[in-house]
Amino acid sequence: MNNNFSIALAFIAGLALAWWIEGMRWDTDVATLKQSHTAELRKISDQALIDLTNQKKRTEAAQVALAALDAKHTKELADEQAENEKLRADVASGARRVRIAAANLATSQLIRNSTSGTCGVGDAAQVELSGAGGRAVLDLRASAIKDDQVIQYLQGYITDVVKQCKLK
Repeated sequence: MNNNFSIALAFIAGLALAWWIEGMRWDTDVATLKQSHTAELRKISDQALIDLTNQKKRTEAAQVALAALDAKHTKELADEQAENEKLRADVASGARRVRIAAANLATSQLIRNSTSGTCGVGDAAQVELSGAGGRAVLDLRASAIKDDQVIQYLQGYITDVVKQCKLK
């Protein structure tokens, strides 16, 4: 019985030793996994920081480019409006007149004077508009200029935004 008791005690001691060794191995595996998981999270975090910094730089560059585009088109529009106001003032004061060359719209040719032998833009029959008519034409011109500037601005804006949105 003493022999069986020693065998049982040795068996239990062996099981306890195996349990303890397996527990230590388990702890080592968990620690290794924790380290690799922490390293992977750090790597992901560092990459996210780099991506965020790059995106911030792209956004800032886009904002600078769009501000420059806005300033350019605002200046061009202001210059064109100033020119149109100058023309309007000249028409109102009588210093300038608005004339329209008459054209045969069916043939897209300018109507020429019957006394002239050659045809050119200077030979076209002209219609002189009244002051109100001239101002109306200049209003249309101002509207066309503004629309053109807005279209150019929007096209430039879209082009810049598309360039900035492309991932490199």
